[in-house]
Amino acid sequence: MKVLLAVILTLSVGFSAQDRWYPNFYEGLKVARETNRLIMIYFYEETCTYCKYMEDNVFPDPNVHDYLSKNFVVVPIDVEDPPDNLDRRLRAFGTPHFMFYDPFRKKVIMEVIGLQETDDFLRFLRSACRKFERRQC
Repeated sequence: MKVLLAVILTLSVGFSAQDRWYPNFYEGLKVARETNRLIMIYFYEETCTYCKYMEDNVFPDPNVHDYLSKNFVVVPIDVEDPPDNLDRRLRAFGTPHFMFYDPFRKKVIMEVIGLQETDDFLRFLRSACRKFERRQC
């Protein structure tokens, strides 16, 4: 739990309070439904160098940051310490792993695994948005 808190605090340094990063999946799910947004589950582990690269270089990029803020609720989950009550369908065994979850249809609509450069990651975010039937991103 301390590791998860440390990662969330680290991630929050580059993100303002208006951003939608939630350490609890069910809280994120509630907010996603209320705000008509997709959920991006970000599976990471503390020792993952590719995760660190994403956190230091890709997430803080202004284009990625703005697109995530406007269109997604992000739920970071440590694969080494997943919440006990997390649905079994929402498990990953490699990092970084990005799962795009439709909170209305209650299903994963897209997954991306591995390190992504900024332009590629933006392309995946836009692709996930196109698959979201309730809203245009």
